[in-house]
Amino acid sequence: MHSSRRRLGTSTALLVLLITGSQSVLSQKAASRVDSGAGTVSGQVSCVDTNAPARFAVVTLEPMPGERHSSEGASEGNFATNSTATTDMQGRFVMDKVAVGRYYVLASLPGYVNPLAGFEAKQLSAMDEETQKELAKRVQMIRVDANQVVTVALQLEHASEVSGAVLYDDGSPAVGIRMQLLRREKDGELSEVNSELIKGLSSFGSDTFTDDRGRYRLIGTPPGKYTVKATLPALEIAVGGLLGGSGSSVSVRGDQSAQFSLYLGDKFRAKSARVFQVGRGEQIGGLDFTIPVNGLHTVTGTLTAAHDGHPLNFGEVELLFADEREQVRSTHVELDGSFRFSFVGEGKYILRASGAEDGEVVESPSGPFASVKAHSMKAYGEVEIPLTVQSDVSGLVLSAPDAAVNTAAQP
Repeated sequence: MHSSRRRLGTSTALLVLLITGSQSVLSQKAASRVDSGAGTVSGQVSCVDTNAPARFAVVTLEPMPGERHSSEGASEGNFATNSTATTDMQGRFVMDKVAVGRYYVLASLPGYVNPLAGFEAKQLSAMDEETQKELAKRVQMIRVDANQVVTVALQLEHASEVSGAVLYDDGSPAVGIRMQLLRREKDGELSEVNSELIKGLSSFGSDTFTDDRGRYRLIGTPPGKYTVKATLPALEIAVGGLLGGSGSSVSVRGDQSAQFSLYLGDKFRAKSARVFQVGRGEQIGGLDFTIPVNGLHTVTGTLTAAHDGHPLNFGEVELLFADEREQVRSTHVELDGSFRFSFVGEGKYILRASGAEDGEVVESPSGPFASVKAHSMKAYGEVEIPLTVQSDVSGLVLSAPDAAVNTAAQP
């Protein structure tokens, strides 16, 4: 009995010692964090929909515009005016050595609303008074003082999402199609959603590709009015040298003339696209596309000099919608003067050529291009012709006139 009590007393004393020691260490760490002339920001991030910690969320301090941040030793480069941390398994984070000043506190996690997703990059760059007022409604602000710890609690709201499938008109899945979310602005225009404030750092999934069954899912959509754009692959990527141990090589080739896009409602033009409303946290499915393979055609022709019909080896050809002269896409002529547009929908268009030239061509010893223009020998004027597409069109000739001479500049 007495022996047992002695063992219990020893264990209790050891536990008290450990707790006391741990508290001492934590106190020392906390003191070291704030005893630096700068401040510390700590806190916790949770998910509203699950009431669970937001694990591996990224928390960023963004200095308020016009705010002068300072701290002792800042001139030595020991303090950051913006800091980033990743939350742990309990959703907690700590940022040390934060310069004195006021900050916006941002937290992001895939599938959850990023408060910056509703802004365009140019808005955030200019940061006018209206943008700052709107930011104040959406983003928490803090003030960091020297040798002080600021504690914040952030909550992430699950974002809306839209989904659907893309099929060809024969019923087969359209694989690897780029899907983009477009937002309808107050003026009625459609704009690409700002999914990447900084290239490579997506704030949410507003840009994706269809899977092997043609399905797509755009995650993290903020409330608003939207449509969806589907674009066929226009980049050819080939990998060679995989057999025989001779070393692998990658070949990449882009084809602007084949950049065909279809908008929700199976429309060829953005202005005709079906627009839908997304509410807070709403999930919208069934936004399907059918790519009309039988309704897409090829247009080919040659750019020539009007005075003698010889092919011009440099120039740009544009395909425009006939009614509003809106550009569908453009391409450069080949060295033999030929041009080609793939995947052209049925309708009325204008073909327009500009920058037509006879140019001296030299072979490129290396690099991605087989030949380059050394210099221009003769320039030509612009030319355009009407075009109606109901099937494949070939044999078109764009005859560029001689460029007009500016006689006013002559002596």
